[in-house]
Amino acid sequence: MPALVAEPGMPIWIDLATTDLEKAKTFYTELLDWEFDTQCDGYLVAKKNGMPVAGLGEVPDDKSSLWGMLLYAPDIDHVHDEAVKAGATSILSPRDVGRRGRMAVIVDPSGATVGLKQPSGDEPFFAAGEPGTPVWHELLVGEEFDATLKFYHDLAGWDIRQHSDTDKFRYATGEYNGAPLCGMWDTSELDENPSMWTLYLGCANVDAAAKKVKKLGGKLVRAPWNSELGRLCTLVDPTGALVNLCEIAEPTPESLEDIHEPDIMAPGAPQP
Repeated sequence: MPALVAEPGMPIWIDLATTDLEKAKTFYTELLDWEFDTQCDGYLVAKKNGMPVAGLGEVPDDKSSLWGMLLYAPDIDHVHDEAVKAGATSILSPRDVGRRGRMAVIVDPSGATVGLKQPSGDEPFFAAGEPGTPVWHELLVGEEFDATLKFYHDLAGWDIRQHSDTDKFRYATGEYNGAPLCGMWDTSELDENPSMWTLYLGCANVDAAAKKVKKLGGKLVRAPWNSELGRLCTLVDPTGALVNLCEIAEPTPESLEDIHEPDIMAPGAPQP
């Protein structure tokens, strides 16, 4: 698995806040073949083929288990302050988190929570686009769709491309150098319209994984179906965190030949 390099504003890390660390660890080990290292008390780092792919941190029982996304912020104090000026609410100011570097958490204009991360090392490495790694991020925008698009354009430097702008369906992607990084969907007209980032994890065989979910203590929210991203399913893990699985092939030497860091979406690269 190659180590990819992020540019400022790109999704660089995912974290699971879970009410039961051991239960979550067992679930994702069996489902995605993750291995784990204990980085500090109450926080584990998940690895796939030796490459760090996610963090799992324990939260009190009265909290909700959920997956979160963090954006690369090489100067996190500046990015955090600019986010607040642009309309975000700070819920965790920049702080040191040991070997993980520095992080902060904000709420964007739609009401969705997103993290900022300044890694401790010189190079912002991350893994993506393969089984067992993040392959897509999607923001459900319950309100303030236009303001939210502008917020991420200004803050993260994404080019915003509108794919649909009708009364029934509004959808845009955030792009870097023409390569899509994430989707943003206006859900304000739905019966349930929370604002939240949702995560898609790569999986070599979605149907086989879906059959394991109940046996492992999780719940299948939506059975496998075919979409523009590929074959998907939606599940809730045993601690209550929602996540999507997206079928994606294992990379081959041929598929990696044309990938030049940091172009993670180059032709031939594994994509959602």
